[in-house]
Amino acid sequence: MAAADREFPVPDLGPIDLGGRAEIQPSAPLPAFDMPGGRAYLAHRMREKKTELFAIVCEQPVPPRIEAMSSFRAIENNNLLHLMDWGVVDWSPEHRRRFVCIFERPAGRRIMERLDDVIEGIADDALVRVVLPQLTSVLRDIAQRSLSCGALNPTNLFIRESAAAAVVLGDCVSLPPGYAQPLVYEPLERALADRSGRGNGTIADDLYALGVTLLSLYLGRTPGRGLDEQTLLQARMDKGTYSALTSGTRIPQSLVEPLRGLITDDARQRWTLNDLDMWMQGRRLSPKQAQLPKRAPRPMEFQGREIWHVRGAAWAFSKSPIAAAQVIERGELDRWLRRSLNDEPRAEAVANAVRSATAGGRASNVEERLVSRVCTALDPPGPLRYKGRAIMPDGFGTALAEALATGEGGQALAEMIVGQLPAFWISVQAEYKAEQVLMIQQFDAVRAVLENTSPGFGIERALYGLSPVAPCLSPAVADHYPLTLGDLMAALDVAGASAGPGRDPMDRHVAAFIATRNPKLNERLLATLAAETARRPVGVLAILADTQRRAGPPKVPGLALWMTSILDPSFKRFRNLKKREEVRAAAQKAAREGVLDALLSIVDDPKALTQDHHGFLDAMRRHESLTARINKIEESLGDRSDVAVTRGKRVAAMVASGISLAGLALIVTLMAGVK
Repeated sequence: MAAADREFPVPDLGPIDLGGRAEIQPSAPLPAFDMPGGRAYLAHRMREKKTELFAIVCEQPVPPRIEAMSSFRAIENNNLLHLMDWGVVDWSPEHRRRFVCIFERPAGRRIMERLDDVIEGIADDALVRVVLPQLTSVLRDIAQRSLSCGALNPTNLFIRESAAAAVVLGDCVSLPPGYAQPLVYEPLERALADRSGRGNGTIADDLYALGVTLLSLYLGRTPGRGLDEQTLLQARMDKGTYSALTSGTRIPQSLVEPLRGLITDDARQRWTLNDLDMWMQGRRLSPKQAQLPKRAPRPMEFQGREIWHVRGAAWAFSKSPIAAAQVIERGELDRWLRRSLNDEPRAEAVANAVRSATAGGRASNVEERLVSRVCTALDPPGPLRYKGRAIMPDGFGTALAEALATGEGGQALAEMIVGQLPAFWISVQAEYKAEQVLMIQQFDAVRAVLENTSPGFGIERALYGLSPVAPCLSPAVADHYPLTLGDLMAALDVAGASAGPGRDPMDRHVAAFIATRNPKLNERLLATLAAETARRPVGVLAILADTQRRAGPPKVPGLALWMTSILDPSFKRFRNLKKREEVRAAAQKAAREGVLDALLSIVDDPKALTQDHHGFLDAMRRHESLTARINKIEESLGDRSDVAVTRGKRVAAMVASGISLAGLALIVTLMAGVK
């Protein structure tokens, strides 16, 4: 990155501390040392300030290679940029925490600022005597630690022009291997993958990049400069990479043999470090001929394009899966493979892919699943292709990290794993490798996690399982960059101070991060997170208390007070109002101490809950007894009223009858007197 590209204000900020070991000056940017992983700033050690250092502040949505940093720091090679330190800092310019890598400053300049630059080419003699041996020694040191570089290209090389000329390979750790590597410096199978899905790579990939880098330094420009990436990829597939990159260029005889040996598309035929050593010692190896893809006498027509070879078919099919599914189902691909290409093994592999894709009937996304498996059968070393994504099997972790960090979502990636596409990829490889067994076991476990949509599982759990160095991406703590359980608890404690009412600290990311990073967690606790009753807040508290007990910090008052704000349903489990208020007050007091276990023992005290329950039952029984007595009294009173009414009616009838008889007697008497 050129200095002219740095158009942002530089505030006057104080130094930023890295664990008491180093300081970074955010007000002193060093654009000459910017890397694809982030911008560069002046840095120095706290105890020894003579060594000139610079820091890369990682800014990309993918985690750096934290797991490899100790190994890279242990490499003592003057031709490799020395990694001095790393860690998470409070990055004041952005008011958030960032991961930083501290390097020793190289003494020379960057060979090429941009890939489209044109520089004065380096003589073939200097390349053979100086550049090739020095870069080979670096790759050997990296390979001895079972690592890869993934970033070897002219823009990541520094040259010290002095009596003892030296080339220095730059940053290999602030980004995953290959994430920022230009396509021309990646072997075809990795160039066809998404940049976040290229996986860890191997030293064979770095040796390919070494070959293209030597060619670039000789030419003074990147091979294929001026061509767009898709056109160059098509040319590499059609002609072979060596022919496509050297077309029209006269290569000196001293470089022909190593370039042919390194820039070959078949990794099994590519020169190894031992081959390079023997060649540099004067032993001439059998010349490598460009391995051209098998070409059919007659092309297959597909959407107005002519397809001549299987890798080209896989590439074209992956871009138009619906149309490709029709070609496959009509048998056109099978006929082309058998009759035109005369490739019976490939035709059988494709037939097996069709059978495996349709074994479960015509479910949803059947066309995408069919085409994905057929593409893998056509191009076994290539990436898994599905719904516009292209991922190497060991690239799912980084791909998921990028997808979830950017908000893109990882549904297609999840469907690839659930559909067992990685296992199918392994089944069609030409060579069996022992690590593939572990890979299958890992994907089986991840598939089970994805099929469970409960909190603590799902795509979030898949991310943290496949990417052990990914920080927790919960919106509540993402700005704190928590890498460990202790970091997460500290971040939640800070977040608790500004948590709104009703907001829950245990979202899906927090639950999945804890479940993955704490293998001793009782996963039955995760079941409580799906509850809609008073069990959920207590379950959240139990999980967080267990995490604090194992990882710290010793006190988290902010998080504890946050928890009390969502524990109201748990307080209501106490039916006795006086007891409920006592528990609430005790919880508030314990929360201020910041020990979640103490808070849990108050809120979820089995003895107190049992006593409260028994008291409630006693009260219910007393209530029922009193109610029965009242009903009996009321019933008794109701009976007396009925008797009074009945007797009253009888008396009234008798009185009425007497009056009637008296009246009748009076009338009779009066009538007799008249006569």
